[in-house]
Amino acid sequence: MFDDPLASRIAPPVAGCKATGLRLLNQSVRLEPGVYCGGLSIAGTSVVTLEPGVFVIKEGPFLVEDSASVTGEDVGFYLTGAGARFRFEGGTTISLAAPKAGLMAGLLFHESKEQTVGQTHEILSDNARLLLGTIYLPKGHLKIDAEKPIADQSAYTAIVVRSLRLFSGPNLVLNTNYHLTPVPVPEGIKGVGQPVALVQ
Repeated sequence: MFDDPLASRIAPPVAGCKATGLRLLNQSVRLEPGVYCGGLSIAGTSVVTLEPGVFVIKEGPFLVEDSASVTGEDVGFYLTGAGARFRFEGGTTISLAAPKAGLMAGLLFHESKEQTVGQTHEILSDNARLLLGTIYLPKGHLKIDAEKPIADQSAYTAIVVRSLRLFSGPNLVLNTNYHLTPVPVPEGIKGVGQPVALVQ
């Protein structure tokens, strides 16, 4: 066991709902940051580009399903409330890079520390090669089950979770080429000597 290296990180503010229970099916759209109450579902053949900023996933899941595609640079996801988790299914395409500045700098996913212990987040996609930044799930489990490499095109990917479960390979790649990206490494991550930290 390791101490939580990000325990002092301040959570981003959660304002009013930008959308409630939003489900995109077979759409090509650009989504703006904000609070997505009831979760966010992207399905079918949807192609979604995320504008830079913080996407708060509140009281519902962030689901990417079927053959949908989601891309975004300078984006972070804050997960808060009952059922706030993420799941990227096998046929999807995921390409995400964390913010370069602000409260979410270097954090691709930040689970609220008030979450119930044991929520499972899943990366099942066979095309999730760019996951640049830190996946911070202090109360959650991360399941990775893909037939092809995950995060191998990222300059770095750091993972801080309660538990990590690897299947089908495993095919998770954790690069530490910090100097190759302007996305900062959160204080407490770089130099800890472990690319993966399991926290209580």
